[in-house]
Amino acid sequence: MPRAVDTNIFVRFLVDDGSKHVALARRVFADGQVFVPVSVMLESEWVLRSNFGFKRDQICDAFERLLGVASITIQDDNTVENAVASCRRGLDFADALHLHSSDGCEVFYTFDDLFIRKAKRATSVPPVRRPPIPKHGKELERKQ
Repeated sequence: MPRAVDTNIFVRFLVDDGSKHVALARRVFADGQVFVPVSVMLESEWVLRSNFGFKRDQICDAFERLLGVASITIQDDNTVENAVASCRRGLDFADALHLHSSDGCEVFYTFDDLFIRKAKRATSVPPVRRPPIPKHGKELERKQ
């Protein structure tokens, strides 16, 4: 049975930040099957970009390599793989992960116009759009 890891373990497996935790994190990955929740992938991208200054391609390269490691099981690996591909084509990783997690849906609604434009270039499933404006032009009232 695999052992699951938190973001702080996963990131220290990827990055030697000089802490005593690096060796322990790497031992966890060396000692057998490891399960990485999709939420850890999402948070790790943010940590690698924000805290360590990694660029998009560096993060995508690292995630792609991990997707191919037999002893590492990434939750929803096909979704993560598609998100990485869309990230390479310009989408933010978080947006790409949200979008590809919605595979099978008719549409993905957002108010983020930049996301809408980037999604048109990066992927088409499901289409990303703004919510439609009601025909009356008024805000829908909240049903109580």
